[in-house]
Amino acid sequence: MNKSLLVAAAFLCMSGALMAQPKSFGTPQLLIKAGHGLMAPTWSPDGKKIAITGDNFIGIFVANSDGSDLKQVSDAPGAGYKMTWNDANSIISTPYTMVNNRRITRIESVNVKNSNITLVAQPERDFKPSKALRHVSAALQIMLDQPMNATTLIPSLNNFAGKMVLNPVLSPDGKKIAFQIVGKGLFVCDADGNNVVSLGKGSHPSWMPDNVNVMVTRIEDNGDVFTKSDIYCVNTVTGDAINITPNTQAIPVTIAVSPDGSKVAFDNDTDGCIYVINLKY
Repeated sequence: MNKSLLVAAAFLCMSGALMAQPKSFGTPQLLIKAGHGLMAPTWSPDGKKIAITGDNFIGIFVANSDGSDLKQVSDAPGAGYKMTWNDANSIISTPYTMVNNRRITRIESVNVKNSNITLVAQPERDFKPSKALRHVSAALQIMLDQPMNATTLIPSLNNFAGKMVLNPVLSPDGKKIAFQIVGKGLFVCDADGNNVVSLGKGSHPSWMPDNVNVMVTRIEDNGDVFTKSDIYCVNTVTGDAINITPNTQAIPVTIAVSPDGSKVAFDNDTDGCIYVINLKY
């Protein structure tokens, strides 16, 4: 086999590995425990730290990737809602205050090293969540800022007009959006809103770094509380789904794939702690 064919073969092998669906090994491991409920884990871009928020998205806490050195860097109401890492040392947060029974939201940058907080955008009543993100396509902006009207405003979603869009997430390469439609399940589309594909049941999608697979939770409830949940890896091209948390007592709700795709963190509704699962391919 000549050199060019060897390179091509190696590339194909690498591509296959990158697009393979991961499987967990072992059981979920406790990562972070506190004296109150924790939720919504989010990895730093370099994977060295993880941020979480408290019940009702109050405050922001940051720990090392192994769960050590947990510290609070913000105590503001709403600070942890859809928080995003700006870089390895700062988090973009959207806390709010209540004025005359109206929610007034601002954008802040939280330094995770010294807890210094810098105001990025002045408080406003009609806050648009897309303002807190760096890269936002037109379709994603509509999903974030007008979730009640997105299925009407985005032509490819008109069959679901009147249904609310939840938890839209842009793929790492910026080419796809994974999102939920209330009562209809999980979907993926191109960044411009076209080529919508149904992926069945699923919530709180988190992309794998290959831009093909997404981790989602499939949650069951009795109308009052969550009764069961598992994390699935769903291939957005084939629709193949693999349960990576079979036979566990955990009830995962929100999840976060690490930047290198080697692990997935989740909040456990059973005990309010953060767990992590290592992945193999």
